Amino acid sequence: MNAPKANILLVDDHPENLIALEAILDKLGQNLVKAYSGEEALRCLLHQDFAAILLDVQMPGMDGFETATLIRQRERSRHTPIIFLTALNTSDIFVFKGYEIGAVDYLSKPIDAAILTSKVSVFVDLFKKTMEVQRQAAELAAINTKLKQSEQQFRSLSACAPIGIFLIDINGRCTYTNPNCKAICGLTIGESWEAAWTRCIHPEDRDRVFASWSHCTQNEQTYSDEFRIYAEDGVLRWVQVSTSPMVSAQRQLLGHVGTIEDITERKVAEV
Repeated sequence: MNAPKANILLVDDHPENLIALEAILDKLGQNLVKAYSGEEALRCLLHQDFAAILLDVQMPGMDGFETATLIRQRERSRHTPIIFLTALNTSDIFVFKGYEIGAVDYLSKPIDAAILTSKVSVFVDLFKKTMEVQRQAAELAAINTKLKQSEQQFRSLSACAPIGIFLIDINGRCTYTNPNCKAICGLTIGESWEAAWTRCIHPEDRDRVFASWSHCTQNEQTYSDEFRIYAEDGVLRWVQVSTSPMVSAQRQLLGHVGTIEDITERKVAEV
């Protein structure tokens, strides 16, 4: 897709001067907007953003200085580059007044086509880069909003889930547990899975569970097993634990997501 064109505002009360500016800047391939007075220029600024404004100083009614002053008072155009064009006074005091109002440059007529094209092209490039940064920032903000919504949805679903859910990072530390997980085995955020399981797994099952879990995690495999634990209330219970590796799009291990379910009733029924 072609990059969108930047707007360049040309302001002069003489149509022939605007035609000359168009002929010079047409090679830039941008959108050239003409205004025949300061008032018309201000109306253009209400509806469009511009990469640069070429503003004639000597205009009847509202001159270039007055127009520039009003342009700078508007938040939307406060930082839009203004190049003053004049065929008359170019004294230091006159030029200083233009810079004081907010001009970025001052060119005398007749305009040197190469100089004008070079200066305006710089502002066009800067404008487009700024627009691209703003576009990317808007996209990033939209993505972050969706991620937050997804995270909130996940946490809501997780909080209501009938089984325990936990996340373990690559260092073996818990980064998330839902209420059911904590109620079943007491795993807390920041605690290592090894410490938590050492505390609660029945001694007769501990070595088997650790060996199987370690093998699966080191090889980035899915793990599933049933074993006995001492729950938070001190009662011996049967649980089924399953975990799966979480990997990035580049296949880099991020950690493990797991579930823990109290299956005591089923185990008792099997006896």
